[in-house]
Amino acid sequence: MNKSIYTCFLASLCLYGSTSTAQVADSPTPEYDLVYPTGVYRGGETRSDTLTIGDQIPAGIEFAQVLQFSSDKLRLDDYRGKYVILEFWAPTCSLSTASLADMDELQDHYGDRLAILPITIFPENRVQEVLKAYSSLQDLEFPLIIDAKKMREYFPHSLLPHFVILDPEGSVAAITSQSDITVENLDKLLAGDESVFREKIDKRIKLERNARLISESPQVENKNIWFQSAMTGYIPGLGGSIIQDYSGLSHIRIVNMSILSHFQLAYSERDLVDYFGRNRIETPGFGLEELFAEKVGQDALDWMEEGTHVFGYELIAPPHLNPYELMQEDLKRFFPQVKASVESKTKTVYALVQMEGQQYPKAMAGKQAYQAAGNGVRMRNYPLQGFVYHLNSSFQQNNPYPIVNRTGIDYPIDLSLDTKLSNIESLREALRMNGLDLVKQEEVISVLVLEKVGDFNPLAP
Repeated sequence: MNKSIYTCFLASLCLYGSTSTAQVADSPTPEYDLVYPTGVYRGGETRSDTLTIGDQIPAGIEFAQVLQFSSDKLRLDDYRGKYVILEFWAPTCSLSTASLADMDELQDHYGDRLAILPITIFPENRVQEVLKAYSSLQDLEFPLIIDAKKMREYFPHSLLPHFVILDPEGSVAAITSQSDITVENLDKLLAGDESVFREKIDKRIKLERNARLISESPQVENKNIWFQSAMTGYIPGLGGSIIQDYSGLSHIRIVNMSILSHFQLAYSERDLVDYFGRNRIETPGFGLEELFAEKVGQDALDWMEEGTHVFGYELIAPPHLNPYELMQEDLKRFFPQVKASVESKTKTVYALVQMEGQQYPKAMAGKQAYQAAGNGVRMRNYPLQGFVYHLNSSFQQNNPYPIVNRTGIDYPIDLSLDTKLSNIESLREALRMNGLDLVKQEEVISVLVLEKVGDFNPLAP
């Protein structure tokens, strides 16, 4: 939404409880909320006495607090036989206050054919203040009902001005907004067409003053987030996990994982070739168990609860942005004690190659499929690099030597291995039976370097 549209939106309504200066006429005072006094029911929810379209308004409603009215009481029953427009307004809302002059003109235009009755829950002194402050309100002729809290309960709402139209029999014909109160629509109403008014539905969600919108407001069911990045510490009771979803907005979520895992994901991105497993990450300056610990049970929980070992991260971003670049920027902000860089270094690797004289065949036609478990792999019409990535990220993640694909196979293949994928020698034997091999050799590969450059305390000022 661009700035000009946003500004127009703010100027087009008064939101109860808002602090926007574009929406209110007065500054708040200690005893008053910006719209309604403290303790007054604010509406927006359904109560047992709430009225809606089609309901009959209770008989016998009368108002003793009315300005610009000759009788001691104003009785709604006296208006039976004509359409009545109830306009809810507040002296603290500049838009609804300004609408009074427009409604007064409409009342003059239609005369006795309909009645327009402005209603507010504010007392006389507050109403008189605003009437005296605006010259356009000096000549209002219709009655102004004040201090009418019960009517607010019958018709709860969150935005002002709010209009309720009663038909000649006293039933609620419409609940609508100012934009629909036009001469054209009112002419149709008087001709018997009540369908021209769009229904105004106010849903008020109460947020506590210091509540966090994203993390502490379950009552906001659809937060409609387009962009968000957040970092957490250890969250008790949750297992470690990483999820990535790119079906719509980009969504990355990490829970209770080591800082090593965060940087690993951010810099590996979705690259199946340069995946930075632990054997392709160097951590100069970090002590033993600062980034990773081979612990189980209560020992593992105690290690996580220390507060500087595992973290959570969530990113939601529009699809045109690279989520991994955003994540890298966030990690620099969250962890300035860590200097991350990708460098070319000579390392010992296991190179996956085709055995001499062998030419691995292309896949047979068929639907792509891939299934891997500890006891083997089944691939059909699937890229070999996907299997190599899976070895590095899962089955061979504890191998000190990363596996690199040097087969030259850049086409989908069929491959079936019955072997323990975590055992390098068993894996090599199964591969040889299919014309492939793992050869240990020295190569220059990309390495992720995480250098500790300061005391590691993420919450330090």
